[in-house]
Amino acid sequence: MINILVVDDSLTIRVKFKDYLSEHGFEVHEASNGMEALEILKRNSDIKLIISDLNMPIMDGMTFIEFVRKEETGKEVPIMIYSTELDKSLKEEAKKLGVNAWVSKPLDQSKILTAIKGLLKD
Repeated sequence: MINILVVDDSLTIRVKFKDYLSEHGFEVHEASNGMEALEILKRNSDIKLIISDLNMPIMDGMTFIEFVRKEETGKEVPIMIYSTELDKSLKEEAKKLGVNAWVSKPLDQSKILTAIKGLLKD
């Protein structure tokens, strides 16, 4: 089973991801902010994909991604941003940090699944 980490401060979003991705054979780990997500990554070296929001308390998505990419184990893990943000400069900054995909809210399940399959193929 492929392990995916979903990082979002919205419980509703996390539950929707977990329900949908579990139906498609993925094991979903959840975190409500970047700090929690880093702890989960330390305990689970088998995470194959990270889906993260940007705007979260305690540690935002960009800061979280910076920390992930600095770790040897996080350099190759595909990262998808899932956010309401549409700012081009944010997308460019994310790309420089090593973000592999950007999907806009609201949740379009078929778009998310297509993006996930594409990222896991590489």
